[in-house]
Amino acid sequence: RVLCKNLRGGIETAVAEGLLDKIDDQYRFSHDRIQEAAYDMINYLDRCRIHFSYGMALAPLQDEEDGFLFTAVSQLNLAGPEAVQDKGQYAIIANLNLRAGKKAMEMSDFEAAYSYFDNGITFLRKEHWEEHYTLSLDLFNLAANCALANSDTISLKLLSEQVMKSAQSFEDTLNVTYFITCSLSYSSMLPVSVEKGLDILSQLGIDLRGCGSSIEACVKETKVMLSAYTSDQLLNTRRMTDSTMTMAMKFLSKLMLAMAQIKPESAPYVAKEIIQMSVDHGMSPVSALGFAHFGSYAAKLGDISGGYTYVKLACSLLDKLGSRENVGEIKAIRTQVVSYIEPLQATLEYHYEGYAAAIASGDIVQAALNLFAGYVANFYAGVKLQTTREKGEVVINFIQGRKMVIFLLEVQLMQNSVLKLIGIDEELKHSSAEEESILATKKCIVKITHFFQKSYISFMFRLYDDTKDYAEKFLDCVDSSAYANLTFMQSSYAFYIGLISFWVARNSRDGDKWHERGNKSKLALRKWAETSQWTFENKWYLLEAEEAFSNSNFDDAKMYYEKAVSSAKAHKFVHEEALACELAAYFYLDIGEVNIAADYCLLAHERYQ
Repeated sequence: RVLCKNLRGGIETAVAEGLLDKIDDQYRFSHDRIQEAAYDMINYLDRCRIHFSYGMALAPLQDEEDGFLFTAVSQLNLAGPEAVQDKGQYAIIANLNLRAGKKAMEMSDFEAAYSYFDNGITFLRKEHWEEHYTLSLDLFNLAANCALANSDTISLKLLSEQVMKSAQSFEDTLNVTYFITCSLSYSSMLPVSVEKGLDILSQLGIDLRGCGSSIEACVKETKVMLSAYTSDQLLNTRRMTDSTMTMAMKFLSKLMLAMAQIKPESAPYVAKEIIQMSVDHGMSPVSALGFAHFGSYAAKLGDISGGYTYVKLACSLLDKLGSRENVGEIKAIRTQVVSYIEPLQATLEYHYEGYAAAIASGDIVQAALNLFAGYVANFYAGVKLQTTREKGEVVINFIQGRKMVIFLLEVQLMQNSVLKLIGIDEELKHSSAEEESILATKKCIVKITHFFQKSYISFMFRLYDDTKDYAEKFLDCVDSSAYANLTFMQSSYAFYIGLISFWVARNSRDGDKWHERGNKSKLALRKWAETSQWTFENKWYLLEAEEAFSNSNFDDAKMYYEKAVSSAKAHKFVHEEALACELAAYFYLDIGEVNIAADYCLLAHERYQ
């Protein structure tokens, strides 16, 4: 429709000469080199004019099909602002780029979307903030959003500075401030992110400084508040419409995530604020996040079935709102809670569903968390070490490319353990300055992971002194408030620290203290075995066996070692079957039953392979 008749005649001549191919009503160059040569023969200014004419001719067809919009805008962008013939066309083309960018975002192509918004900005004239304020604000805000999704912190900073300089109100700066806060939250500047979030919320009339520090009290208060509503009433609560209130909710969501890492005892108070605002002012996608985190907090305190009810409510609420915002984070939380109910092996695919959902919404933080959680779950589910190593490399490459320092340190610490178990005695390198800065934080998840992985690998290689030393350091920096959310890692901490404690109790002068620690872990595993016999029964049995060994109750020890081996085998935890056999061998060797010890040792070797 765009091509004129005399041009059609020339095309038929090109077909006859073999320069073009005609397939049905479609024409194409017979070779890429011919296309390149033909294009290069056109004068630069003429090329710009042709691109511009072609783009403007296609632009009216944009409503018929998205393909026309993308083609038109691409042609206009190739032409550039210099090809514009009428001053009024600058804003028109900027608007076309805005629309194309939004379409690209809907398709989760954030790199293409950023390119459209960036090109749209180039078509804005010098006085655009005065003459086309709304258009300018939309282009800059959305470009900043895409820069965040693409981990382009430099562009995010430059775009945000422009908005902060030219915005007509405080409310108009909230979007870019939120993006900057998000960017800080996955760098080594978590405390700065928290302070920035608290400052903005204070300006919005929400003061969370000095909020409580008791997770138990906050969860209890929130349960009392929610007892006045049924699930149906909560699901049918009106939708939040106030834009400033909606932005406040977004800041609360990021504050909750950041506090969970450096100030976990305060995170439930943020969730409570989200839920209270949702009940009072209407539901938003952040409301679903509040319920999901609250369910996780309740589950962490022992109410796993009750907590799971709120996590399911969060999923239902998000479906009802018809939003994909926060889906990745909610799936991540749900999977952690579900891992205490369903067999661990069955939850592995859930992490990758969460990763896909996060990528689709442009939430790279949750994409990274889902990838990392999937890697951790693979390791503790007993997936082959080489496969786990490969998955770890995928996670490291993803996180490294996006400069997520905190996440990178965590995954590297665990990958170091995987390498040592494989037999590779090397450690992954990272920035020592950034590591020291993060590890200096009194309560820091990375610090906890560091000492746990050191104690775990020392235990697996039976290095008694190192095991005891690192376990002490781990226990010094972890307590009941070190984590607000329930994660599967906490059960692994309890299991291996329990095994370490009973070992140390048998060989240490302060055996009573270590025995008490082991007993605490055993009781935790026994309680979790009530909700997931598949995942936790063998671990509980092994702790019972080690405790009986420590108490010189050899008949009970024999019974529980056998139960631990059988349960691990029945529930497909081959690595824990091997560990149970190995510990049983040490037990039988200690009481002088050498032949049985040898049998268990051979079985352990077979299972480890």
